[in-house]
Amino acid sequence: MGFFFSIVKTSIIFGAGVYTGVYVAQNYQIEKVEDPKALFEKAQAFVKSKLSEVQDGKKD
Repeated sequence: MGFFFSIVKTSIIFGAGVYTGVYVAQNYQIEKVEDPKALFEKAQAFVKSKLSEVQDGKKD
C-alpha cells in the first residue's frame, strides 16, 4: 500500500514540475543553460579560488 502512495506522490510532483517548466518556458524569456561540464568546471574554479583565499588568510 505504501508503494502505491509513493508512486502517486512522485507522479504528482513530476507532473507539477513539468507543468511549471512549460508555463515558465511559454511566458518568460530564459537564457540557455550551459552544458553540465562547463558548469562543473566553473564550480571547481570557484571552489579552488575560495580555498586559496582561505589558505592565504591563514598564512598571514
